Amino acid sequence: METKASIPSSSIFPGKYLDYVDITQYYGNHLPHWEADSVIYHVSFRLADSIPESLIRRWIYERNSILEIANHENRQLTEEEVKRLQYLYSDNVEKYLDAGYGSCLLKEDAVAQIVKGSLEYYNGQKYLLHAWSIMPNHVHTVFEMLGNTPQREILKAWKSFTAHTINKLLNRKGRLWQVDSYNHIIRTEAEYYNQMRYVWNNPRFLPPAMQKWRWSCLVQAKDDNETPQQG
Repeated sequence: METKASIPSSSIFPGKYLDYVDITQYYGNHLPHWEADSVIYHVSFRLADSIPESLIRRWIYERNSILEIANHENRQLTEEEVKRLQYLYSDNVEKYLDAGYGSCLLKEDAVAQIVKGSLEYYNGQKYLLHAWSIMPNHVHTVFEMLGNTPQREILKAWKSFTAHTINKLLNRKGRLWQVDSYNHIIRTEAEYYNQMRYVWNNPRFLPPAMQKWRWSCLVQAKDDNETPQQG
């Protein structure tokens, strides 16, 4: 399901006026998602076992209730409803991700390297990576779209390739990633730097034994005075 909307922006970012951006809205399994041309996204995706199934079912029930009310009233989601859906996903999910729930397959260097290679494969062609962080059970990315390939197709390619390659490496079968993911269009300069800092510093949530985590990278910054850094 897709809808079109014009969302006003209050600032100049990145380097051009975004007074009105045409947004394509579509619905994933758990969340509404948004796409637009030539914007910067924060996208995160997680391993299939990174959250207890009982909690996922509870959040899906509340999510479906919100969507059903909007559909019954034949209207789009209100701002408060969108915020609630994002809270159900981002705040609740992040708490469990940072706790290191599940198999945490990405803590293995060989597995993390596969994900890193996939993120970098079309960098500079279909998108421009600004920052990424591969955590033990989830991945954060900040990237800017360069061509006409939809953001969802980029994410699908990352997840499909890495799932096939990692399953082959570990001699395992079954779903590797959760079907749904979190995506957010960054619309202001202040928000951009907040998101960049969050992704770059995400390993600070790891336990002390893993504080030398090296799978995060600040690749690109809009401020020419910032120097790219590698974790």
